[in-house]
Amino acid sequence: MSKKIILTSVVAVLLVSMPAIAVEICNSIMDIGFGTVNTTITGIDTSTWHNGQMGEQINLTAMGGFQGTLLVNQVNYGALNTFVGLKSYAGGADLQFSDHQICNVTGANRIYNVEGYFYARAAGGGIADDVQMNLKSIGHATGWQEATNPWSAVPLQGNYIEKRVQTTQDGTLKTDLGLGVNTDGLATMSNSNIWGWGNGDTGTSSTNYGGGTRNVSATGTGTLVQNAWGANGWTYTASYTSGGGGGGGGGVWNFTGGITGTYSMSAN
Repeated sequence: MSKKIILTSVVAVLLVSMPAIAVEICNSIMDIGFGTVNTTITGIDTSTWHNGQMGEQINLTAMGGFQGTLLVNQVNYGALNTFVGLKSYAGGADLQFSDHQICNVTGANRIYNVEGYFYARAAGGGIADDVQMNLKSIGHATGWQEATNPWSAVPLQGNYIEKRVQTTQDGTLKTDLGLGVNTDGLATMSNSNIWGWGNGDTGTSSTNYGGGTRNVSATGTGTLVQNAWGANGWTYTASYTSGGGGGGGGGVWNFTGGITGTYSMSAN
């Protein structure tokens, strides 16, 4: 595959103040033979509720060789709808995405003093397209949700993959859910439903917005780590099978012949 270098290093910071309708504010096409793209976009509320305040902020940091797109629309009250579609060249890539939600602002008159956080990472090397990140990040008045972009794609794939959601209330950690896989093979994280993880503006988190099952699979030898915590309680299920033996405890599974299974978590 030819590697056309359009740019080797980009740092972009956008502060966005838009009317309360969906407005495209970023449409970036990336084709990076080797380099870094670091883009931060902030949505600013222009309503009478929290005029001039940040509602949501996203950051995409991509390093190595990769190609794909970043599309960001601003919607009501400073919320952002973000669409990430990136895959690596043969030399490998490290793709990281984060989202910070100020729910008092994006919720207009819904005031619970909650902030939400999401982090996703896919990294590794090897064959072209081994590393992929295909996510939607959808902010709105009652919280935030993650989904697959497009539905036919794999949300996360690489030698290392990770997702995490958190909320704080009045500055104190309220919920924390996370799952990561590190392997010398290839790991994927996917949804049977287009929707995936999410945060609610009252300080809740879930891996199962919209129903369906959440799947993890990996080849090779490695480790899977899963955790859940909530100030007022949490649910945690995990059902994994290792093809070549291995074991786990306390949310850690070591495997030698690949691993596959499903999980579900929520916290409040």
